[in-house]
Amino acid sequence: MMNFIRHLQINKIKLFVVLLSVFLLAGCEQEQQKTEYVARVNDSYLTAEELATMIDTGTANYTYRNETIRNWINRELLYQQAAREGILEEDNYKNILDNSAKELAGTLLLDQFSQSKTINVEQRDLMKYYEKNHDIFKCTDDSYFLNIIHFNNEDRAIEFRSLLLESDWQKTLNVFHNDSTIIGYKSSSLVKEENIYPVELLRVVKRLYPHEISIVIRERPGYYTVAQVLGKYPGGSVLPFNVIKTDVRKRYIVEKRKTLIENYIKELYSDNEIEVINQN
Repeated sequence: MMNFIRHLQINKIKLFVVLLSVFLLAGCEQEQQKTEYVARVNDSYLTAEELATMIDTGTANYTYRNETIRNWINRELLYQQAAREGILEEDNYKNILDNSAKELAGTLLLDQFSQSKTINVEQRDLMKYYEKNHDIFKCTDDSYFLNIIHFNNEDRAIEFRSLLLESDWQKTLNVFHNDSTIIGYKSSSLVKEENIYPVELLRVVKRLYPHEISIVIRERPGYYTVAQVLGKYPGGSVLPFNVIKTDVRKRYIVEKRKTLIENYIKELYSDNEIEVINQN
């Protein structure tokens, strides 16, 4: 009997040590959290890890970071004050919270369902969709289908243009791959007239015939441009398929996903008991 009591006492001591260790570790973790936070409102802490989920801390500027933190503080202040005033216990709050939770769950469900479905896209399907929906593929403003490239060195811009006259756009780009004098470029890009600037560049583009290559345009010191017009489209005209095939593909996939979701909801209607009581 004495051995049993002694064994029981030893186990109690061991249990106490374990519980004390857990308590101390929890306290250390809480203390560590408090020392690593970037903002605090009373007992609510915003950690660096949580901030990183709100913004890209590697690229976000100082002003945007501070704005994000300030928004978090405002939200916490209002939430905590609402809790003090008993709003979290009100039926209206609970109903709104419940409805919001259901809407969020439904949205996540549909998103997961949609992403789980593979949509096979054939060229002939895209063409049929394009032919059937001409009206949504009209350009709203005068637009230009362009190849355009910008250099910070005039000599390199001249060399690029000379090679382009003897070759084609993609092959010329390949030759100038990783050229440090290239500021930027766009290939087969549909650009509205209002987005072509400065005015010197727009004047040249307007005068060019389809597939004609511009002279080297000196927009400003250290900025030299070569443009090639592939097509011109006045506002209200239907854009050719080859010009907007990427947009056609995106719209086609959106429509297909919409149809999948509608059919999925119809299946839910048939698989569940639904009753609507009309009150006269």
